Amino acid sequence: MKLWTYRGIRVRQYHRHFKVITFALLLSPFLVANIYYHYLQWQTFNDNPIKYVIITFLGLFVSALFALIVNTICYRRLLFFQRLDNLRVGSNFVFENGYYYAKKRQNGKEKIKYPKIYLKRDKFGLDMTFILQGNKFQDRFINLSSPLEIMFDGDFMAKTFEKGFVTYTIILDHIRGRISIDDVRIDENGLRLMEDVWWNYDKEPHLLIGGGTGGGKTVLLMSILKALLSVGYVDIGDPKKLDLSGLKDIPVFRGRVYSSREDMITMLEDNAELVKKRGYYMSHHKRFTIGKNYAFYGLKPKFILFDEWAAFMSKIDSGNYKDRERVIEAVTSIVLEGRQAGVFIILAMQRPDGEFIKTALRDNFMKRISVGHLESSGYDMMYGDANRNKEFKKIDFINGKRVFARGYVANNGEVAQEFFAPFVPLDDGYSFVEEFSKMEPLEPDDKLYEGYQVEENSPDNATSFIPFNDFSIDDSLNNNEGEEESFMKQSPEGKLYMEELAQAVGQTGSKIRKLIKLIQDGAYRDFDQDSDGRYIFDYSDIEYFSNLYTKYEDYSGTWKQMLEEELSA
Repeated sequence: MKLWTYRGIRVRQYHRHFKVITFALLLSPFLVANIYYHYLQWQTFNDNPIKYVIITFLGLFVSALFALIVNTICYRRLLFFQRLDNLRVGSNFVFENGYYYAKKRQNGKEKIKYPKIYLKRDKFGLDMTFILQGNKFQDRFINLSSPLEIMFDGDFMAKTFEKGFVTYTIILDHIRGRISIDDVRIDENGLRLMEDVWWNYDKEPHLLIGGGTGGGKTVLLMSILKALLSVGYVDIGDPKKLDLSGLKDIPVFRGRVYSSREDMITMLEDNAELVKKRGYYMSHHKRFTIGKNYAFYGLKPKFILFDEWAAFMSKIDSGNYKDRERVIEAVTSIVLEGRQAGVFIILAMQRPDGEFIKTALRDNFMKRISVGHLESSGYDMMYGDANRNKEFKKIDFINGKRVFARGYVANNGEVAQEFFAPFVPLDDGYSFVEEFSKMEPLEPDDKLYEGYQVEENSPDNATSFIPFNDFSIDDSLNNNEGEEESFMKQSPEGKLYMEELAQAVGQTGSKIRKLIKLIQDGAYRDFDQDSDGRYIFDYSDIEYFSNLYTKYEDYSGTWKQMLEEELSA
């Protein structure tokens, strides 16, 4: 138990005059020097008084001007003087609002005494503490978050009650915490975005990004993408086929950038299935431990990044109702079940309307970032009831310089704070394409669990899996021999199992399965199965499926439409 708690410097009445006091202190050496000079020149002063009056006036004027400039610079640049200024503002606030005790003296003047109010300042913010303990200002002292936020030109972050005191935490000058693109990296706290801001995707799964046109959203996405690629896999959806689609030919993104409606839906479904595969793999692992996540089992995180999610959902709305249900089902699975499996989703849009993302799903995005300017309704959607009374400031210039990619950041249900996206020197020739081109794709870890698929006919396909080969879970997380053990059961002579066909065609097993389902649903063709219910194919099917994928690359419609045209004839 602490006997004494340091709450900062106690606010006093004379603190209101700190700027005058520091100005006088800076001017005092010049006044002393001026007095000493005239003391030495006293005799000559009587001989030519006009000359020395002019010299005295100019000396005092120049000294005062110099002291004023230095005083102003000190209050802007030096933390010590900023502490004094915060005390000055706090003292003025107490005095002007009458938060003091006044007692008349015998000479008729008032003696003013402030209640116990403390201020503690550091590099990025301050704590202002007010005494409660039944004093007459108690009811007003517990409702000062908005006035203090505006008064100190900062962001209110927290209100803490402790043993008869209430403390307000305000973040100040947060632009000092801005970092460069080279400092955006993954560390033990998560993805670092500012000096004191991280996205810990393991503890705060799923990221929601909002921002108007020209607010810096795309540059922020690129910065996040660069860091995530160093630790995991990233699938990208770009329905508008703009900046992110231009990355598709870079090796680290090859086969991971999707822009057509059907491809993006399939990508979401594949990742929803990945969540279930990983869950099955972990729960049946030899080292299974309750409470451990994907990293414990040697799996890397997987991220699904969608830019302009609203545009994607608009495309879905213009199609059939089934596609929308497919998307909602896949996203729901990823959002609700993906954290422990290490599958996370990042959605970026101008504002997160319930029309494009259900409120129940939006509430499960535990990290929220907005850049640029939003309307008040947009901030309400982004940050919820915890920030309903917060003053979101529209700031385009700081210290006379235009500032880009400024916004707010918060964990879901917490108070938002000012945010500045990492600085990217694009004007100096920095290129994301060049940086991405230097990166090597990570070694896939899907060989650990690729032997399992969701049993589509199961009454509970969220947890039921069937092996489509004789896959066995690896007994260790690290193969010290450096050799890949084969888990595949040998296919019959002259035949192929689905995973072998997928490898020959250059597609994933899940994509082949979905295409087979479309073909069978349309009654275009049946496929043979063995006694265990596994599909088996002839070698001629390699050309059959390859031709379908080649035709689809140049086709502008959906798979279903293309199959109707190609196979119904």
